[in-house]
Amino acid sequence: MDTTIGGTVLTFARAVIVLAMTSSMASADDLVVYGAGSLREAIGQIASEFGHKHGLTVKTQFGPSGRMRERIEKGEHVDLFTSADVGHARKLVEDGRASVMALFVRNTVCLLSPTKFGATTQTALDKLLDPVVHVGISPPKIDPLGDYTERLFRLIDQLRPGSGAAIQARAVILDTPPGAPAPRSGDTDVDAILDGRVDAAIVYCSSRDRYAQLLPDATIVQLPSELQVGPEYALAVLKDAHPATQLLALTILSPEGQKIMAQRGFKPVTLPGE
Repeated sequence: MDTTIGGTVLTFARAVIVLAMTSSMASADDLVVYGAGSLREAIGQIASEFGHKHGLTVKTQFGPSGRMRERIEKGEHVDLFTSADVGHARKLVEDGRASVMALFVRNTVCLLSPTKFGATTQTALDKLLDPVVHVGISPPKIDPLGDYTERLFRLIDQLRPGSGAAIQARAVILDTPPGAPAPRSGDTDVDAILDGRVDAAIVYCSSRDRYAQLLPDATIVQLPSELQVGPEYALAVLKDAHPATQLLALTILSPEGQKIMAQRGFKPVTLPGE
């Protein structure tokens, strides 16, 4: 079977050859992975286990995908980039900074709010439409979640004309730019809810366990199916990457890697049926 990855056709036979070649290559250099903040736990686990198995030091850094891509563009050495969207990874390929990209997992969008807010999947839209409610959103262009949220508002507008624009007008952009103090709670959305700056926040459903720890008195509910905007994550292998980088990329796409992604709340794209 042939699989098209970022404009490159990768057959199963070629994948096996790549695995064999990269497995036999040794390097004293660290393997560097930059990733979206929502991937911190999942990619962090895969990278750590991969490094232990192959005797490599895999260094990881996570943050908004747009900012991580910009750091690569400014010359920071990175071997593998894992983005919360397809666009940032594709741009690295189109600009000649990456050799190949591939979709590797999907996510869903949820609403995070205090328990007293009373949100459920069925009531989430009505809660957001309340004119006194302020919802926290991620910055568009910088963080793909912000772009997905803008898409969400457009869907709401289609269902109830004018409503999406009204919600967006009341939205509060939540961001921790470089150099700013770290969030007290460990998360910008949680700080905003605790401080009363927002009543709820648009987040990834994959972060459910993390928010349960950071904000025990809160609920995280999936938005209804008609408001799902299908977050898709892509990885890109950078030019002149560490010899083991393609092997790590294929490990993320392997059944073992996809199982870890599923355990961390993501929606696998290559996990075979059992």
